[in-house]
Amino acid sequence: MVNIYWARKDKVLAGFFLLLILISFLTNFYGSTDVGDYSDVAKFFAGKYSADIRNSHSYFYGFIHAPIVKLTNSFVIFKITSLISILLIITSVYLISGKDRRALWLIILSPVVGYMIPWISPIPLASLCLLWSYYFIRKYDSSNAFKYLFYSSFLIGLGWVIWDTIFFFGAIMLICFLCNKKFYSAVLSALFLLIGLIPRLVLDQKLFGFAFYTTLKTFFASLVSMVLGGIYGAQTAQRYGLISFIAILIALPLYYFMVYKKSEFLKNKKEIIFITLSLLLIFSNPQIRYLLALIPIMVLASLPYLDKRKFKFQIKLSVIVLIIFFIPYTLQIFYSISANPYGDEITTMMSKFGTLSLQKDVQSEIASDLSDIGKSYGGQIFLVGNTPDDYQILAHVYWGADKIQFVSIQDYNLWKENRTILFEKTFMPTPRIADRRQIWVTGGIMRNLNDNTNYSAIRYGLGINEPLDSEDFKLIKKYDILYLSERK
Repeated sequence: MVNIYWARKDKVLAGFFLLLILISFLTNFYGSTDVGDYSDVAKFFAGKYSADIRNSHSYFYGFIHAPIVKLTNSFVIFKITSLISILLIITSVYLISGKDRRALWLIILSPVVGYMIPWISPIPLASLCLLWSYYFIRKYDSSNAFKYLFYSSFLIGLGWVIWDTIFFFGAIMLICFLCNKKFYSAVLSALFLLIGLIPRLVLDQKLFGFAFYTTLKTFFASLVSMVLGGIYGAQTAQRYGLISFIAILIALPLYYFMVYKKSEFLKNKKEIIFITLSLLLIFSNPQIRYLLALIPIMVLASLPYLDKRKFKFQIKLSVIVLIIFFIPYTLQIFYSISANPYGDEITTMMSKFGTLSLQKDVQSEIASDLSDIGKSYGGQIFLVGNTPDDYQILAHVYWGADKIQFVSIQDYNLWKENRTILFEKTFMPTPRIADRRQIWVTGGIMRNLNDNTNYSAIRYGLGINEPLDSEDFKLIKKYDILYLSERK
């Protein structure tokens, strides 16, 4: 009877999950944050990108998708690989739980899992690495067998190849589980982690001439963001702080928090401290997508506290939150719900709630405008504004064969003013004694010295939803979304 009960329920679960997958592939939403960092890199390596690429959190993730992007002239491969990674996470949670069907239900219906299905993002694949790293570090903690330490640390390194932030979660986890081990365990762990990182080091050496280029760049970028709020000082990464914070809270497994009972905490203090510190890290920059790295582990940790009543309540709550998270994805099957070309998820939608309106798909309109422009102005270089990264939107959307190129207005202004430094910060502590020497360290961001763009040859400019704001250009034509200007 029990098996018949679960078999019937599993069919309902499978049907609901297939519906989520269908919506994820039908929606025009591919992600609203960092989507260009991965898709545009793949397009660049595929030889299909009509601009210089912006900084990416994972050149490697874009690199491995490039061959399929080149063949298909689309980014759908990213949705497929994200779905495969999520299915592997679901399967892994089920297996690690000892094939507990409750774990299967909880992870499939997790709002965060559903939230991430449509995204272009390395987070699902990196989260899969973290999940199995957690599994092996627990094995090492109980057995002291070094093969498990190798597996765990290697997987953190491999996850770091895919997504920068997984290093911070992995480092917290390794510190928590190795704090009572011999010092050489930490040394071996660092060595095994570096072995896992090798693919990234090799690609960095090939692309930048320095194996640790993106690793150091990401570290210092994170440091600047935490200390100064971004390279522009007043900028903050917490764009939708309160809304995102609330969304994260309602997406967490409700009964996980029972692990904080004193008796339970003492039994599992290492993993509880690891998850707690990781949650605090997420809350410092609240974004739902980061939570995918922890949800599988939290689901496993919450299983012992779920009786039949609590399990049913958790499932009902998860379904309600999941449906709320999928509202913007469903709307964006046919429409855009704001002027954001990349689309909107639940937090961005709620932050614009009073100004939302259903309209034609913005990316399709931009693509149509670019098609018309390409027919008349093929082979031209276009200055794009008015924000520094507007050019990236056009390069992301454009798949034409008219050999047009897009340039950021920020780079143009640097060239025009004969400047190379975009951001610079100097650390110079002043001695309070009569010391003959003083140290200083300077770092920053500058325009690539190998930039071979012919800025003086730029004759036309494009503005998105408004004319290009440059005294060198005058408006000559308005399309549906784009404004075309010509150099005076």
